[in-house]
Amino acid sequence: MTSKQLKLNIERIRNYCAERWPKNLGKSHGVEHWDRVAKFGELLYQEGADMDVIMAFAYLHDSQRENNNEDYEHGPKAARFIDTIRVSLLSALNDEQIAKLKRACELHTIADRTGDITIDICFDADRMDLLRVGITPLPERMASKKGAELVSNPDYIAFYAEYNPAFKSLI
Repeated sequence: MTSKQLKLNIERIRNYCAERWPKNLGKSHGVEHWDRVAKFGELLYQEGADMDVIMAFAYLHDSQRENNNEDYEHGPKAARFIDTIRVSLLSALNDEQIAKLKRACELHTIADRTGDITIDICFDADRMDLLRVGITPLPERMASKKGAELVSNPDYIAFYAEYNPAFKSLI
């Protein structure tokens, strides 16, 4: 699945969110994280999943954070934010896709899995970037079989470092 096959203009969504990201919040939940979540979403993609939803999730799921610590409402805030860009940046998505995107954003910090392959890939793509904050993702907490296989690999840290050059310098 390539970005050329997407209905959404992901670069436009990325830029819109990046321009509004508070600089004082730094990078741990900002655009560099979102870019990795998008890459992990592409890596985790499987038949039956909706890549437009996965890619939109990458750039929207943390976009409404107010801090980097205990902002427990950032997922629901992101879900509500989706309504404000529904007719502009997300106009290519149908109602079912919007509902999945909102559900993925709303639940990404409180649910392990949903049984919906698209939403579960969203969760795993985000979890695969936990090493950026010093947390090794656990296979049993991954929502998809592929996600669990990737993070259970003994070489996961080296694998992750290929996606995060800043992390690479720490190992």
